[in-house]
Amino acid sequence: MRRLPIPMMLLSLLLSTPVISQETGDGDPVSIGTYRRLHSTVLREDRVLLVSLPEGYDKVSHSYPLLVVLYADQVRGYFAEAVHIVERLSGEGSIPAMIVVGVANVDRYRDLSPVGRRGTPSGIEPFSRFVVEELLPFVESEYRTKEYRILAGPQAGAEFGLYTLAKRPGVFGAFIIENPFRSDPVHDILIAAVEEAFEEGISSPTFLQITATDRAGFRDMTGALKQATDFQAMVDDRNPANLTFVADFVEESEDFLPPLGLKEGLRALFDEYRFPEEREVRGLSDLVEYYAALSGRIGFEVGIPEMTLVSSALGLKEKGAIASAEEILTYLVGWNPASLDGYWQLANLYREQGRNDDALAYYRKCVDLDPNMKPAIYWIEVMEGVEGGEE
Repeated sequence: MRRLPIPMMLLSLLLSTPVISQETGDGDPVSIGTYRRLHSTVLREDRVLLVSLPEGYDKVSHSYPLLVVLYADQVRGYFAEAVHIVERLSGEGSIPAMIVVGVANVDRYRDLSPVGRRGTPSGIEPFSRFVVEELLPFVESEYRTKEYRILAGPQAGAEFGLYTLAKRPGVFGAFIIENPFRSDPVHDILIAAVEEAFEEGISSPTFLQITATDRAGFRDMTGALKQATDFQAMVDDRNPANLTFVADFVEESEDFLPPLGLKEGLRALFDEYRFPEEREVRGLSDLVEYYAALSGRIGFEVGIPEMTLVSSALGLKEKGAIASAEEILTYLVGWNPASLDGYWQLANLYREQGRNDDALAYYRKCVDLDPNMKPAIYWIEVMEGVEGGEE
């Protein structure tokens, strides 16, 4: 079989696959997840959850880290933002793909603050029991989760985050929260709880990022910022084992609500997840070795990012290491049978090597996954014409 040339007209089409099905109907709803309803015997009320699964979840058997987002009743705000950030960062290979679960508020200050309001007691301890005894077991029985959980705590959720770190260490491996010190009574309770936790010791690796600002919109927040900087000094002085603390101080924020810093926190948490540019990749074993070591440091098994696999394979192909490139891409589609890019790159590699039967099989696989993938359709038509003796 003769090798087929790449026509210049394809350059503008490569990897331009649509993300919206052409079968989408006028007036169909836009969805980024599903609602679930969980009855809590601890709280004696129903709780609405919002669940967003990684793309291709139903096509693989992988398990995923869990990101729990408080204030998820703000669907277009915190929940949608979290889903967007996770998809963007995981898509570029900066963090692992995750299951995002949002918890809708019923009475946010009752549940999330250690200080009661208007003469009523705080409900933070019952809500904490709900999370540990009901929410997490429910999610982990319904979905394929790894034993690694991240809590995103905006607004009063920041108070709950720091409280949980101190009172129930080990439940979450990471906390990405706003400044939890909105008032002196809250500050005093949380600092006392954290100091006690530091005395007892943090038994497992824990990541904590606190984002604080001196201003949010028209509101002066310099007092809360001062308490956050004092907290940073206390952590630096105590230097507790197993705690990684990141202070993200934002000057003159124009946002009406203080920033959560979820994107920055996830990048910092997984700062080693992207394969180092300076490290040479000679084959699949180099990638497997790096991510096995990273899994040990992070505390759960992480897969090799798809973008890392693809870029490594393309780099090896450019160097003429075709067998190594093929090995990596074959590993990718075996690990993720829904990897459109993996099949696409394998098809291109086989076509460029004159292995037209193999190339056709993988171009057809691309179209099975995405019936509207025009570059793959083009090559199928061209190669079937060559196979049939047409010029």
